[in-house]
Amino acid sequence: MASTSSGIPPRASAGGVLSRCSSSGRLRRYDSGHHVKLIEGGDMAADVREIERKHDPGARHDPPLTRHSSAADVVLAYLRDQVAAIARYDPLVRRDEPDAVHQMRVATRRARSALQAFGSVVDREATRPLCDELKWLGIALGQARDTEVMLDLIKAGLAGIPPALIAGPVEARITAHFTAELAQAGKAAVAALDGRRYRRLRGDLDRLLARPPLTPRAERGAGKVLAKPVRRAGRRLLRALAAVPEAEDRDAALHEARKAAKRARYAAEAAEPALGAAASRQAAAAKDLQQVLGDHHDSVVARTVLLDLTGEAREAGEDTFTYGLMYQRQADRAARLEQAAPPFTVEILDP
Repeated sequence: MASTSSGIPPRASAGGVLSRCSSSGRLRRYDSGHHVKLIEGGDMAADVREIERKHDPGARHDPPLTRHSSAADVVLAYLRDQVAAIARYDPLVRRDEPDAVHQMRVATRRARSALQAFGSVVDREATRPLCDELKWLGIALGQARDTEVMLDLIKAGLAGIPPALIAGPVEARITAHFTAELAQAGKAAVAALDGRRYRRLRGDLDRLLARPPLTPRAERGAGKVLAKPVRRAGRRLLRALAAVPEAEDRDAALHEARKAAKRARYAAEAAEPALGAAASRQAAAAKDLQQVLGDHHDSVVARTVLLDLTGEAREAGEDTFTYGLMYQRQADRAARLEQAAPPFTVEILDP
């Protein structure tokens, strides 16, 4: 098995669900009407329990997925898991449970990535509007999650500074700044979940699973059909990494590489039942790279926030020395993370 790899020179080294039985080819449909009815009736908690029951893989008795399963079986199984996760975390987001926003946002991104990556299985044009709505939901959830991450990062940065170098009410200003932002972001996320647009999206997801717009290639073996999209996602990541050294805005280029890493990871994860160890390796490598580039991006955003805090402190007549120190430490951290970026390899998965 051949492989291609790339890095970042010279400053950074990137060293009702439709199911098709593979044995019989027959289709089974899980009715999604109850889901839509309950949403329209406003009983979201009952809706979640019902959807989890219908989508729970443990409650199903389908044969294990392999490279010989149809491409539709493998892709729809992955999509079904993400739709179930969205339903599962919905009430947890509303209750402001720890990590709920993050997990719901991840499921939303995975579903969108799968539809984009496997448009040769589930018709790309037919699902383009749904992808747009999943992107909207990810953005709606993103403000709350990003604010949580930034608060933790900046508080950790402050904790690492010796008390003798902390000038002025820095901790109090940080807390006040983020308390307001977190409250606003949390309300915005719940407002999105209470809206008609979200309810329509949930219904559309169920209808997608009940009556997926499958292409002729969906009938073929997953081992043959899914290899190409997974390779394509990996090669796009390689191109994104290769573009970093000459980029005018290096931070923005690294952020694009991070997004490409997520797409390469999710495509490989979805295809693991069909492509086996090679897909697992690609998913793991993309995940490692995504983590480092994500930390780098957080450091970039943290510096912007620290500049805002510096301006607020200056207007209030406070000493700004500590904010400048925190800013420089984040800049140094970003440089270290760039150098620490792990290698990424695209496995050439022969059907």
